[in-house]
Amino acid sequence: MKKSRYHLMLISGLFLAIFLTSCFCTQKIKVLPKSLPTATLGIPYYEEIKVFGGVVRNESFLYKIEPENSGLEISPTDFGKQISFNDLKVKGTPRVAGPITIILSGSTYPTMCPGRELNKTYTIKVEE
Repeated sequence: MKKSRYHLMLISGLFLAIFLTSCFCTQKIKVLPKSLPTATLGIPYYEEIKVFGGVVRNESFLYKIEPENSGLEISPTDFGKQISFNDLKVKGTPRVAGPITIILSGSTYPTMCPGRELNKTYTIKVEE
């Protein structure tokens, strides 16, 4: 009886550990804000983008701004010894009217859970 009780407790503990571990691994990547505000042609533009749900790997982070001559750029936050791709700045002076598309992609560092993929597209409307 004591042996079966011990085995039951062991199995219950193992099940609980697996269940709790899987709960921690359900965290999703969240990129805020959901959309970026409208810009005005020739007027300096500045907005911040924050990535939650893991530390973005520097070597996996990619971005593309279309059109390339839009006048906007993306830069990570520089904390001196370390650059953070979780805190991005969109800045510059728009040089083209119409939509500017910003595509972000990358992944987070794996911890006890696998790394997560980051994919986000923003469209900034530039008015004259």
